[in-house]
Amino acid sequence: MDRELGELAEAFAALGSAERLRIVSYLLARRGPHCGEIARTLGMSSSAFSYHLRTLEDAGLVARRRDGRMHCLALTPVLRELLAPTVRKRLSEEGEQWTESRKSAK
Repeated sequence: MDRELGELAEAFAALGSAERLRIVSYLLARRGPHCGEIARTLGMSSSAFSYHLRTLEDAGLVARRRDGRMHCLALTPVLRELLAPTVRKRLSEEGEQWTESRKSAK
């Protein structure tokens, strides 16, 4: 792993929040959702979601791309470097509960 100690500390600090872990778990379970969808599904206000998203982006864990007027999110390869496969699997399973509850609400 070629990451500097400061970058590692920033990445792990970004993961040190239940709200941000919920965002990461949602992104592991569902590819390419837009910001509004995630905030709404996770029950976060726009300002709270923006704050947590900015923290994840600053740590290099999440990338944003525009799709028309929407901003879609994706995890970066940095997360794969930092977390063991078993941890990623557990987070993905956690995220599936949000995507399943979203499907049943339709």
